[in-house]
Amino acid sequence: MRVSYNWLKEYVDIRLAPEKLAELLTMSGLTVESLQPLGADHIFEIEVTSNRPDWLSVIGIAREVAAICGSRLKLPAIVPVRSQDAKGGARIIVDDRKLCPRYTGRVIRNVKIGESPHWLKAKLEAMGLRPVNNAVDITNFCLFETGEPMHVFDLDKVAGGTIIVRRAKKGEKIFTIDGVERALDDPALVIADREKPIAIAGVMGGADTEVTASTKNILLEAAYFDPVSVRRTSRKLGISTESSYRFERKVDLDSIASSSDRATALIAELCGGAAGELFDVGEKARPEKTAHLRYERLNSLLGLHIEPPKAAAILRSLGLETKGSSRDAITAKIPSFRYDLDAETDLIEEISRIYGYDRIPQTIPVVVEQPIRVPSSIVIGDKIRDILAGFGLDEIMTYSLLGRRSLEAAGVGTGDAVEIKNPLSNEQEVMRQTLIPGMLNAVRWNINRKNKDLKLFELGKVYIKRHDGGFNEHISLSIGLAGQASAGWLEGARQESFFDVKGIAESLLAELGISDVSFRPAQSPFLSAGAAASLESEGKTIGILGQVKASVLSEFDIKEKVYVLELSADELFSRARLEKTFSEIPRYPSVVRDISLIADAAAHNEDLLSAVRAAGSPLLKEAQLIDRYIGSQIPDGKVSLTYRIEYQDPTRTLEDKDITPVHARILQELERRFGAKLR
Repeated sequence: MRVSYNWLKEYVDIRLAPEKLAELLTMSGLTVESLQPLGADHIFEIEVTSNRPDWLSVIGIAREVAAICGSRLKLPAIVPVRSQDAKGGARIIVDDRKLCPRYTGRVIRNVKIGESPHWLKAKLEAMGLRPVNNAVDITNFCLFETGEPMHVFDLDKVAGGTIIVRRAKKGEKIFTIDGVERALDDPALVIADREKPIAIAGVMGGADTEVTASTKNILLEAAYFDPVSVRRTSRKLGISTESSYRFERKVDLDSIASSSDRATALIAELCGGAAGELFDVGEKARPEKTAHLRYERLNSLLGLHIEPPKAAAILRSLGLETKGSSRDAITAKIPSFRYDLDAETDLIEEISRIYGYDRIPQTIPVVVEQPIRVPSSIVIGDKIRDILAGFGLDEIMTYSLLGRRSLEAAGVGTGDAVEIKNPLSNEQEVMRQTLIPGMLNAVRWNINRKNKDLKLFELGKVYIKRHDGGFNEHISLSIGLAGQASAGWLEGARQESFFDVKGIAESLLAELGISDVSFRPAQSPFLSAGAAASLESEGKTIGILGQVKASVLSEFDIKEKVYVLELSADELFSRARLEKTFSEIPRYPSVVRDISLIADAAAHNEDLLSAVRAAGSPLLKEAQLIDRYIGSQIPDGKVSLTYRIEYQDPTRTLEDKDITPVHARILQELERRFGAKLR
């Protein structure tokens, strides 16, 4: 927000140098980012926070200066304009009162449009705006002065003399005053006449009704438009104007009529003409709002002793009216331009910043014992335990010390194992560098005791020897499955499989909010070839899973099939996102199509799915493998794969003509990359 120092002095007596004033404004919370000389003037570049739209006007800044300096605010006299009997006034219709709670319009006839006087052009140029003509310049002047954006239409170019505030219709277009044709859609609020849109509400006017030197009759608009609607339209169209910037942050609904009167008086002075009746449609004022302030609470919170008259005077200087007061408290009426004030703490903040933050004494805070903060690794670790327990797994704890024999039996070398110098027994020679031997020992122990249906997990530390002789300590997660999977009466009994442990891994990652993990074929010293997969993320292996080799199971005296998973828990801790976010329920239905392919048996499902997702974007919502078949009807070295593909568009209902080319593109991509054929 640019503010002219000389313009400020018209509304408040300032006896401070511009540099000193900039310092005081910054200390009160109104940050002056730069101060630049401009001829005999100085321009403040001020950062205005989104909760203070009243600072987006010269009067709003002047009010702040008056409060800081203890000076009187001198507002321009605004006298309600009486109708001068301008015949044939316009008709105003507001179709959407939600997006336009208040709309005012005034017809001014027989105006003379020309160049603005020097004082008006100088003020606009100081604010960084190019003068246009006297009528348009007056609306811009009032925008900067009062914070209320206004617009003037050439009334003779408004079809039917009717202003209609409505939502845009699909396919409508408008030429805006910057000479660009813009397409509109339903959410956008527009100002229209009987034939077409003539302005984008709160954003920019249209070229068709622009005021020019030939204009004789004008209609002056001042309104309140919904901030969210203006922001959405402004962002979608890529337009940001002085008007939209203010409407997005809320304008003062109560002062719209007085702002219109101010502009009308200036138009009468500089353009002449006869002003008609003010058409005022909608909500005239907000309900009165008050806040109660206790002086004891004020001084207790700030650690000061501010006298009640001083506190009350500060509030009045900021535009708050006293509704009731006593020796102990005051009730203040919140002005309509201060949307940010609601409660007692808000009044205390206002008093403290005007009184001066630098006058608050420095004190050592009372030391209060803080609750113990649990490290995120413990929080996520507990979450992992809860998730796996919910999947029906039982937690185990195994020894951190192992014998070399156990590591060798598991197919794990001892080269990077941390050795114990004086082990108590041959079963405690090294520190474990993997949880797999401990998991297999636990599986054997349970099977030997007739407990053959097992779902186990362990979250524990592993130790890796470094080249410098030291060691690194990591947290790892292991899962072991054996025997029968849980089965109900409908499904029947079945044995645990590779896909059970893979499904647990996928579900765990999903619960932790980790989505960038893929499964790739892998080789491992303790897993069977063709039944092993690594978990990859950002080009890094974070885990491995699969079926344990028969030779390894033999070393542990296990005759059942065992499936294991080992994941780096440290990676889970760093990647987990436990925050829950809301996803909007789709408004339009999805379309599901299945596709059956004949592909090479060596083709990897992850690669096929990746190709499907890339070719199906952006309509593809989900793709998954639902059937894999090898049989007499399938050629040797080939496999039949059936994928279920779901398409969806969040903005509309899809038709066959939308889906068919995307589906064909997926087939072409699969054939090109993998030689896959439609079955």
